[in-house]
Amino acid sequence: MAQKTQLNRPSEVHALLERLGHRPNRGLGQNFLIDANILQLIVDTAVLKPEDAVLEIGPGLGALTERLVEQQVALTCIEKDRVMASYLKTQFTALTLIEADALKVDLNALFSKGITKVVANLPYSVASRLIVDMSACASRPEHMVVTVQKEVADRITASAGSASYGVLSVLTDFYYHRTAVKKISPTCFLPPPKVWSAVVSLVKRETPAGGDDLYPIFKKIVKFCFSQRRKMLATSLRNAGIAHATDLLESIDISPTIRPEDVAVEQWVRLAKATRD
Repeated sequence: MAQKTQLNRPSEVHALLERLGHRPNRGLGQNFLIDANILQLIVDTAVLKPEDAVLEIGPGLGALTERLVEQQVALTCIEKDRVMASYLKTQFTALTLIEADALKVDLNALFSKGITKVVANLPYSVASRLIVDMSACASRPEHMVVTVQKEVADRITASAGSASYGVLSVLTDFYYHRTAVKKISPTCFLPPPKVWSAVVSLVKRETPAGGDDLYPIFKKIVKFCFSQRRKMLATSLRNAGIAHATDLLESIDISPTIRPEDVAVEQWVRLAKATRD
C-alpha cells in the first residue's frame, strides 16, 4: 500500500480531488465519508477475521479501503469511476480491483469464489437494488455492513406495522437479520449529502424464512401486493389473478382484510407456499 493519506481531513480530500482533476459525481453517489470514527465503527461492526474474504462496492478514494487492508483480509473492490479506479491502483496492491458497474457484475459468481462479507459505503442511487440482489444470491455473504441513506436504512430494518415497512424490509428479512447500527450526519461526508445516512448490519439467517426455490414467487407476490399497499390483501390477490383469495388466506390463518404493511415475513412465506402449491 502507498503512503497512508489523511482522508478524514476535508482539506486533504479537496487537495487530492484537485490533484486528480476530479469533481465528485452526484450521479454515482460520490459523497466521500471522512469521519474517522464512523469509518472505524463500520470495520469494527464487520468483526473481520484473517480468513474472511471481503467485498467493498464503491471504494472511491479508499478511506474505508485503507482500514480494510489493515485487517489483512482478502479484499475485492468494485469501482465504476475510471478516475477513482486508476487512483486506487496506485494506492493499493493487496486487493483485487474490478473496474465495472456493480449492477452489471455477476455477484453470485463473485460470492461463490469465497467472499464471506460485504463492507461498503454503497452508492446511494443503487443501494436498495444491490442489497436485494446480494441477499438473493445462492452464495450470499454471511454478513453485510453497509452505509446507505437513512430512509433506506429505516426501510431495511422496519418491522411489520411500522411506517417504513415495505418491499425492501420483507425481501431482506427473508434471508437476513437486520440491525440499524448508527445514524450519520451529512457533515461526515464530503461533499455533504442533503440527507442523513446510516450504517446497517445484515447477518445471514442460519435458516432462511423460506427456501431459494420459494423466493421467486415470494418476491413476485410481495412486490405486487405492496404496489397496492392501501388495498386489503384479498383484494390485491384477486387483482393478481389468484382465485378464491379470501378462502386461501383464511386456510393459512391470515386475515383477508389485512393490508400488506401489516403482514410479517412468516405470513408472506405461508402465502407464497400456498400460492405455489
